[in-house]
Amino acid sequence: MNNNDILEKLTLGKDVTETVKVKDVEIELRPLTSGELSKLQAIEKKGFVMKIGMNNQGKRQSMQTNDLDVNAGEFNEYQTEAMYQAISWSMDIDPDAVKNFAVGVPEEIFGHVIRISSLSDDDLTVIKTFRKVE
Repeated sequence: MNNNDILEKLTLGKDVTETVKVKDVEIELRPLTSGELSKLQAIEKKGFVMKIGMNNQGKRQSMQTNDLDVNAGEFNEYQTEAMYQAISWSMDIDPDAVKNFAVGVPEEIFGHVIRISSLSDDDLTVIKTFRKVE
């Protein structure tokens, strides 16, 4: 098997779409790629700020005294941005178009994107939050 054959097998499914019905409209979605998932994880992490304490001698303090600062408003904003971007890639449309969907439509589509991409709660924080709402 040559490298092109291997590459084709590893990317199998990216170009396969699934038609789903949302609000009586049929739309085509494709699964997300590992590279796209990685970018979504980076978007979510923008909501975290790591504070590392230093003692008076300039040495880093133990891990127990370090803080992870999360601004809930910003964190939710980044989760929503990740959801919009996931939908955008799956539908192959501009992310700004997703922001103009009716209330509840992005969440419904995102549920389908999660399913067809075989994503789990551990892949993105927004999935855990999303499942609590369902």
